[in-house]
Amino acid sequence: MDSENKQILPQFPLSIVCFPGESVNLHIFEERYKQLIIECHENNTCFGIPPFNNGELIFYGTEMKVLEIGRIYDDGKMDIKTKGQRVYQIHQFEKTHKSKLYPAATVSFLKDEHFKDPRLESEILDKMSTLFKILKIDKPISYFLKDFSSYSVAHHVGFDTNEKIKLLTMRSEIQRLEKINKHLNKFIPSAEKAEKLKQRAALNGHYKNLQSPDF
Repeated sequence: MDSENKQILPQFPLSIVCFPGESVNLHIFEERYKQLIIECHENNTCFGIPPFNNGELIFYGTEMKVLEIGRIYDDGKMDIKTKGQRVYQIHQFEKTHKSKLYPAATVSFLKDEHFKDPRLESEILDKMSTLFKILKIDKPISYFLKDFSSYSVAHHVGFDTNEKIKLLTMRSEIQRLEKINKHLNKFIPSAEKAEKLKQRAALNGHYKNLQSPDF
């Protein structure tokens, strides 16, 4: 796997998976991460969010840039806006970095294959439209047309955390799209079945106003 030179990157492990291009709003309340965010904001540097899943730190993450500190509370807590930049791999993790309160890691930023497949992209959008109708999600598919990528739709196709982590480790855009498409092929029938069961359960115990078939 190709990678750029290793470097030290401050770390903010969280039980979420972030992707490049994703906007993430965070509420900062721990002293160590207050220090991290203030330093990144003042020095125009980035930090990393590696997923923490099932009690285990995942040795991949996404570099995040602090766009704005929206609010600082009287006790020093803060609300911030960040945006995902690049995916990295962790080689060595430190719970505290030198004299700092926060963790850091030796990382390398991973190169990606950006080849596109318009046919596959269109197929995924069609299936997402079907899924949204089944689940009654009021979000227009046109929202995803601008800057479409596997990362931009990954949180909207029913992936669990493990599947999102797997997507994060894949270095080919086409492979990620194929994974999403394959997942939707399985997920849509399951969602449809679950929705029908929910509708059926909603009828139980209520007065029913049903039309009898005309024999």
